[in-house]
Amino acid sequence: MKLLAVLEATTGHFTKNSIPSPRLQAELLIAHALGLPRLQLYLQFERELNSAELEQLRGLVRRRASREPIQHITGSTAFHGLSLLCGKGALVPRPETEILVELAIRILQNCPPGLVIDVGTGTGAIPLALARKHPQHRYLGLDLSPEALALARQNTIHVPSAPPKGTSVVWRENNLLEGLPEKALLITANLPYLTPEEIANAEPEVRHDPTLALDGGKDGLDLIRRLIPQTAALTSTLLLECGPSQAEKVAELTRSAGFHRTIVHPDLTSRPRIVEASLA
Repeated sequence: MKLLAVLEATTGHFTKNSIPSPRLQAELLIAHALGLPRLQLYLQFERELNSAELEQLRGLVRRRASREPIQHITGSTAFHGLSLLCGKGALVPRPETEILVELAIRILQNCPPGLVIDVGTGTGAIPLALARKHPQHRYLGLDLSPEALALARQNTIHVPSAPPKGTSVVWRENNLLEGLPEKALLITANLPYLTPEEIANAEPEVRHDPTLALDGGKDGLDLIRRLIPQTAALTSTLLLECGPSQAEKVAELTRSAGFHRTIVHPDLTSRPRIVEASLA
């Protein structure tokens, strides 16, 4: 069976199963199965796939049609110029979080070398992206999940375009900021902020992420509400990702903790998403 016919059949199957962006998803799976860059598929449409290739692809297609995230199937995802390893132990990094990274890059560019702390680091996406742009700083990624931290450590070593050699990136199992004595230039956090109702109504792919990385309690702010008072003693600048309906409440919480200046930044769909808070 020729590659183009396989691509068309897979796209049709994904369309029937309501998979978002079915053509793109089909291309990504086929490229992964064949070990090719996606754009190389267009140069090999007449290629005949052998029985072993077709059997491997069928298994991948079944998994994606059941709404398993493609990042779990391929084992990686793109994030801010990095190719990060993904798995069931940590939240798949989302495009919205790249906005937080861009804001952090801007904040750090004029700072003398110092410490940057990321709370709820998951795959390590935020520290690794920042370290790649600003290797002069030290980075500490914190998470309560040993599985997530194991993935972050793998990403430090194995990911192409990782931070330059000699950059200090350290991972630590920790409950938010408890017990940390050293002050930081910047604290970033993308903590769980979904409510149980939002999790229940989310796309099936979302529910493949660990509950620990999703569930923010009754109003989604349980962990954020605990974190903000801890940050005021450790940093002058804080960046928090949250849900669009939560942004004003999060900004209010930061002001109550002593951060006098707050800015709410929109996400890619112009909804309030990132709260930037500073002491001055």
